Amino acid sequence: MNVKQQLMPVIILIAVLFISGCTGSYNTLRAKYMVGEVVVVGNEPFTHLAIQTGPSSIIILDCDKETKDFLLNNQGKTAKIFFEKMDDKETPNVIYVKKYEIISKVRQ
Repeated sequence: MNVKQQLMPVIILIAVLFISGCTGSYNTLRAKYMVGEVVVVGNEPFTHLAIQTGPSSIIILDCDKETKDFLLNNQGKTAKIFFEKMDDKETPNVIYVKKYEIISKVRQ
């Protein structure tokens, strides 16, 4: 048995582990979402667009201007906010909005 034949199973094992590791990390990169009421928190001039997911659960939304303007015009409506990353080092938490979907009208 030469060196190539001895190393071939090791090379195949490393390749399989590498490929399975890459596909496994793909699932963690997919966007997550939260559902809640679109609100504005803070006092002028330090207001922030946010989503309220419970009675005392507020999450700040970090998004582009177009998204921010749309959501500001839809305050009080329930939205599904898709995000890729959450910064839980801040209080309240901040999510980086990927896309959004308005799923109901203003609460009565």
